[in-house]
Amino acid sequence: MPVTIDIDTGGTFTDVFVVRDGTVHTAKTLTTPHDLALCFRAAVQAAAERLGTGVAEMLRDTVAVRYATTVGTNTVIQRNGPRLGLLTDDDRIATGGPATGVGTFVDRGMVARVPDGESGLAETRGLLHDGARGLVLAAEDTERESALAGTFREHHPRHCLDAVPLLRAGELATGPDPVRAAATALFNAYLHPDVADYLYRAEDYLRDQGYDRPLRVVHNDGGAARVARTVAARTYNSGPAAGLLGAAAVARHRGIENLVTLDMGGTSLDVGVLCSAAVPVLEHGVVAGVEIDLPLPDLLPFGLGGGSIAWLDGTELRVGPRSAGASPGPACFGFGGAEPTVTDADAVLGVLRPETFLGGGMELDVTAARRVFTPIADRLGITVEDLAGRVLETAHRDAGHGVAAELRRRGVEPSSATALAFGGNGATHGAGIAAAAGIGEVLVLPFGAVFSAYGASTVDVRHTRQVPEGTVEESVLRDRVLRDMHGEGVGPEDVELTVTTVDRDGGRWLVVQGVHRLPHHPPTGPRLPAATGRATSSRPVHWPGLGLLDTAVLDRDELAGGPAVPGPALIDSADTTLTVPPGWTLTVDDHGAARLGASNEGSGR
Repeated sequence: MPVTIDIDTGGTFTDVFVVRDGTVHTAKTLTTPHDLALCFRAAVQAAAERLGTGVAEMLRDTVAVRYATTVGTNTVIQRNGPRLGLLTDDDRIATGGPATGVGTFVDRGMVARVPDGESGLAETRGLLHDGARGLVLAAEDTERESALAGTFREHHPRHCLDAVPLLRAGELATGPDPVRAAATALFNAYLHPDVADYLYRAEDYLRDQGYDRPLRVVHNDGGAARVARTVAARTYNSGPAAGLLGAAAVARHRGIENLVTLDMGGTSLDVGVLCSAAVPVLEHGVVAGVEIDLPLPDLLPFGLGGGSIAWLDGTELRVGPRSAGASPGPACFGFGGAEPTVTDADAVLGVLRPETFLGGGMELDVTAARRVFTPIADRLGITVEDLAGRVLETAHRDAGHGVAAELRRRGVEPSSATALAFGGNGATHGAGIAAAAGIGEVLVLPFGAVFSAYGASTVDVRHTRQVPEGTVEESVLRDRVLRDMHGEGVGPEDVELTVTTVDRDGGRWLVVQGVHRLPHHPPTGPRLPAATGRATSSRPVHWPGLGLLDTAVLDRDELAGGPAVPGPALIDSADTTLTVPPGWTLTVDDHGAARLGASNEGSGR
């Protein structure tokens, strides 16, 4: 009974997508930001529970564990990377302009210029004396960089306790711009300690449970590699990247020309635009305002998630970008949250109900949600329900207008696009955001609440080598890629090699890529029994701008292949609540995929 396990750690929840014998199972566990290894373990344990077996028994049948993680992203956001030192002989880098990453990944006082002809040992001693726990070496040319690195390692051998890691910019960045190369090396060195510690502990847990294959870490370039072959910088935003890869599979499967992703979790909303199923990629990614020499997914981030905090700017209501995150989280989670959030607004309005949240697996405290809204409501002279409605209207308007602007910037008219809503809050807020953007169709898949974990399941082991054309023979690059794959435990007979040339940095580059295929699952659920009837109930729900309306409450599993459901309605499933606002209509196909369509002016379009 072959099993695949795919996990994505987000800011609030860690999501699991498990397949055994072609049958999909999903789960969500709370992210533990103080120690992400804990939520990784909880996710694996949740997977075993869904399969009705023990962890060791499940892992004996598991052929692939793929993992997308936010640990690198969190390190940048929280600015808690190690104290680094930068050695350089390049004045452009030594002056510490913003493009170098100085002031972002390394303190300005931790930059040392090595005079021409000097060994750099005096500068190194100074940086180590000032507390450097990692060094980056960025020289004007590779020969000088190699010589300085050799001298350092001769005097600071790695087996000594006073040794610190040294990263040469030329070892990581392949482009011709030395400033961008320095920034890339600093970025990677900043992430490396946290990423290495956490991922090795995650893999050790699998080993302790008897798993004898590598943990495959999802990379932001669309591939995956074992922990020992992973570069820390490649893990940055790998969760959102996995969501884009899953979206591309959906666009191909359904023939959608213009697809906009609304990946809304507990902390953020990530928006991507896919035309003809092509994943948008920036040739040079940007991290914290610093351009690096690695491609990154082209995503537009909004500070909008379930944990986004509502606050007053004078008398004007704002939502986000500050978030309650996983700890303490929204007040209604009962973990000490003391500020009103989007999820608290959902609880106050009746969109989220204590008895059904996460399939009844997590109790919501609606009283606590009302309590944290009261001070702002009193200040504005409105009811708590009216304030909660304004919070959602503000969040949907701000995000929707931003999405529309991004679509038009790319030459896509919003009315021609389909939105794919996913993440823990995508189904709940997708129609509201789409309406504000002028998008009239929203797609929600049956595993949409864990969609980035599904996206991880589309990834294969991949290694790529690239050089300016004419500098290295193709055969040499092929051998390097096969050597990389050998480090993955994959023989040449199981590697697909492709050779291409691309335009990059003003010239032609030779690119050799090796791929080892892992099991995939199509972007569709199993065929469900046709709906024979609906166990429909109703309840009053406060809809923003419309007041208290009697709202149908239905079980998603009972809607497959049935007639359309007009809004207002709430559709329950184990992982999320799908909202059908007034003016929208829902249909569910026989595989459980839900389509929301704006039916009239009441949708807000």
